[in-house]
Amino acid sequence: MSNIRSLVSCTILSLQDSCLLYSCCKCCLSRLTQENKRATCYRCGFTCDLKNVDYRYRLSVKVSRNQDIFGVTVFGGCLNPFFGITAGDLQRCIESEKSNGPHIVQQLLIKAVEDCFIGRCVVLGLKV
Repeated sequence: MSNIRSLVSCTILSLQDSCLLYSCCKCCLSRLTQENKRATCYRCGFTCDLKNVDYRYRLSVKVSRNQDIFGVTVFGGCLNPFFGITAGDLQRCIESEKSNGPHIVQQLLIKAVEDCFIGRCVVLGLKV
């Protein structure tokens, strides 16, 4: 993977998917696979109990710059200021509200993200 980065000013057009959080490996930040009461990282072999899983933001958006449209995925703590909370704390909040309806909280979160991000001009630091 290249270490060269470029700043790109672009406008967010839409969300590419509704996956805003994922359980991540504490060692390499890869997505964990959850089985029974354990979570495993197939990249580095890290395992832990499900109750000890860390979460990370993942915001996948379609953006435009000049006449070009392309997809960008933003990961990690750089999204904390936008959400006002860490990914782990947001996941705990979502879990605590699931009694109000299985998908209502997730739908409200997606709607809020769309309302806050779509149409916004942002400067992204991209690895090229």
